[in-house]
Amino acid sequence: MSTTFKSYKGQNILCVLVFLSILLLLIVAKPEDWFGVVLIPIILLFIFTQKVFLEDTNTLIAVLFVLSCKIIISLINNNYITLFGGEADAIGFVRRATFISENDININLLSTGSDLYENYLALVFNLTGVSKFSGEILSIFTFVISMSFLLKIARNLYGSRYNTYLVCLFSLLPSMMLYTSFTMREPYQILFFLMSIYYFILSLNKAKHNFNFIIKFLFSVIMMGILHNGLLAFAFIMTAIVINRIMKVKFNINNLMFRIVLVGFMLMFFVTILNLVGLSTPATDALLSGNAANYIEGYRDGGTSLDSRALYGVELDTSNLITVILTAPLVFINYMLAPFPWQISSLIDIYAILDNLFRLTLIFLSIKYVRKTNESKKDILSQILLLFFAMEILWSLGTVNWGTAIRHHLIAYGLILILGIPQLLDILRIKILDNQPRF
Repeated sequence: MSTTFKSYKGQNILCVLVFLSILLLLIVAKPEDWFGVVLIPIILLFIFTQKVFLEDTNTLIAVLFVLSCKIIISLINNNYITLFGGEADAIGFVRRATFISENDININLLSTGSDLYENYLALVFNLTGVSKFSGEILSIFTFVISMSFLLKIARNLYGSRYNTYLVCLFSLLPSMMLYTSFTMREPYQILFFLMSIYYFILSLNKAKHNFNFIIKFLFSVIMMGILHNGLLAFAFIMTAIVINRIMKVKFNINNLMFRIVLVGFMLMFFVTILNLVGLSTPATDALLSGNAANYIEGYRDGGTSLDSRALYGVELDTSNLITVILTAPLVFINYMLAPFPWQISSLIDIYAILDNLFRLTLIFLSIKYVRKTNESKKDILSQILLLFFAMEILWSLGTVNWGTAIRHHLIAYGLILILGIPQLLDILRIKILDNQPRF
């Protein structure tokens, strides 16, 4: 055995011992956080078993760097100061989950929205003990899984050559880094959104129309929909598109009107089944009762009290179809662009403007990339771009201030990043080497 090999092996053993010592110190310092600490090596094990992370050394380093940053953020938020994004909702979720756990209230995992997330946290607390740190590490683990699906989507569209840049630009966006490190629904929403998009892309392949694919796709869209009422509407759109394609490609049903009627019937049947098993939401109830417009208006009114300083100052008029058509574009513009320069009153507003400018740049580059691509790929890329706009339009209908919009923008951000990054790197004159594994 060579001296070099012995030295290398010794260094590895030393690194493992140091790592385990740090984990042990964390458990000794706060024994109630044991589950969160144990999750850290499990996350590392997941990372080192994912091909999309291992295809390139730089990508692996980027993922590990992101994980380290997020763990540090969680440690600071738990032990020193409450960071931006870790207050209000994040604290409220932990407080309500703790109340459910400590008072032996029945766990209801057939609930939806914030109630579902609170009951999920309460279940974790019942099994492992109450610990905000454990809840945050679960969010971080969920986000790491999301990154794997982001790279899987990119690999299906154009390969793995942009993986390192995707990991960095996706994860190191300040709002993304913070909100997905705390006990919030955003990491889970992002995960199931990206999972849905991934299986949507696979649905464009005729060979993937099998029972296994249908189960995975339905699981993804159902979980995405029950986490938030806004995402539920998007789940219906994606499901309708996939069902329509399966009927056309798999079953050779060529009559468009017949497919539309059949898809509509199947979606209503699907919503009814969800209601019967207890997975109803205010949105599905409004849809079944024909009061969707009133629900949207009530939802927007409920958001006006969250941050009055950051209100857009425009309203979606749901009086009738004409007023919706006339006011929706203005609402969407404010959702995408606000705050405007004359509305700046804090540092967060400056960040919101920069965040919007970066997103608008990616949108422009994405459109340019789709237009430039060859015809064989243009159809799928166009559909991905349209899904991004569909998501943002749906969010805009229920969002009344740019503070909430910052969080809502995170869900579909991965799509516009995937489509825009080839043109962005081209403008920056960053040359990507041949798409060969270097790990």
